[in-house]
Amino acid sequence: MDVSIIIPSFNRYPLNLFCLFSLENQTYDLAKMEVILIDDSSTDETPLLKEFSPDYNFKYIRNKSNLGLPATRNKGLRIARGKVVMFLDAEMIVDAKYVENHLKHHQSIDNAVVIGGRKRHKLYSCLFPGFNSKQTKDLSRLLKRKPTRSWFSKRLGKEMHSKKIGRYVKQLNSPIVLLEKEDIGNFSQLERLSIAKKHTNNVLEQLGEHFDSSHLNWLACVGNLSVKKDTIDMIGGYDEDYKGWGTEDHDLAFRLKKAGVTFIVEPELIRYHQEHPIVSGYLKQGKKNRVLFQKKHPVLDVCIRSLKSIQKEDYKFMDSIMNEHYSLKRKFPGKYEEFNQCIVELLQEAAILDSQGKPVINLMQSAGIQEDRKRKDRIIHQRNEIDSHEQYPHLIKLFDLLNNR
Repeated sequence: MDVSIIIPSFNRYPLNLFCLFSLENQTYDLAKMEVILIDDSSTDETPLLKEFSPDYNFKYIRNKSNLGLPATRNKGLRIARGKVVMFLDAEMIVDAKYVENHLKHHQSIDNAVVIGGRKRHKLYSCLFPGFNSKQTKDLSRLLKRKPTRSWFSKRLGKEMHSKKIGRYVKQLNSPIVLLEKEDIGNFSQLERLSIAKKHTNNVLEQLGEHFDSSHLNWLACVGNLSVKKDTIDMIGGYDEDYKGWGTEDHDLAFRLKKAGVTFIVEPELIRYHQEHPIVSGYLKQGKKNRVLFQKKHPVLDVCIRSLKSIQKEDYKFMDSIMNEHYSLKRKFPGKYEEFNQCIVELLQEAAILDSQGKPVINLMQSAGIQEDRKRKDRIIHQRNEIDSHEQYPHLIKLFDLLNNR
């Protein structure tokens, strides 16, 4: 078996069925790939998929209770037989060369993690009564296109005006499916039901040509990826301490980075994300998981992301900071440890305050550094000494930004 595609799924029917249909259309030899769908104790019609019988090797497994994403992915990982494992979200519809475009890199590079490029589209394959205002605005935009209006009229059996779609969706008692199996086979046609997703990966966009050499390229590794099974087994798979939404993929990516993998961005990994109702409170849970991530890995590489709590995400600035950080450690090994540790603690404190819904201010005091006058004096002395070298302007700018909050 060349590849095992692991799909965790919780209450994603029929989106997960469309995902499985798209895998039937792969140009790669279907006999050499297996698809493992792990139903994380769904309460919808997902159990119907145990009768699904495609041309590829398919396994349906159902958890007795809801385990969450990390544990569910690990369950698939334990039974996977492929040399390469590919993790795919249940709501993704992929193009016919998706598997082929992943595996070509693993054939030429021993220790690679392959991720998608910048483009991603939001696809409205179903109408859900739980759609939020942004999603109904997307639908209104779609209905201003003549081909999309015709599609909706055919599927709904009635004319639908762009101004009326929001009210129509709110009045639904159950989802309405807009796709059929044959539509998945005509992949390019799906664009009429889709809207380009803005800013899907600012890391790739901002790092640009410096991506390969960046200390932060692992931050682009979220969600759907492929890696050799031996490599992910070596680092222990996903960390199951993360609950709810977010951060488990960054934790995995950081550990893969430390293991020395090469991150490959494949621009031809084309896929549509099928829109579904958003679970309330997911952003709050994501912030809590970020605090846990920084507790598990209290290093600048991880904690630097807390700048998001203070200013707009600026990965070029972060990358410059990391370059100077490692340059300083190489040139002056062990000399400025209190300065470096202070920055980590302040960034950790920023994440904690943000997760608690508090203003991200008075970081020195909140982190307990302000009260220890001797320690603070040593840190400020180290800051001034580093500044005098005139080679670390971004690192100094970061410290001053945090110190003055």
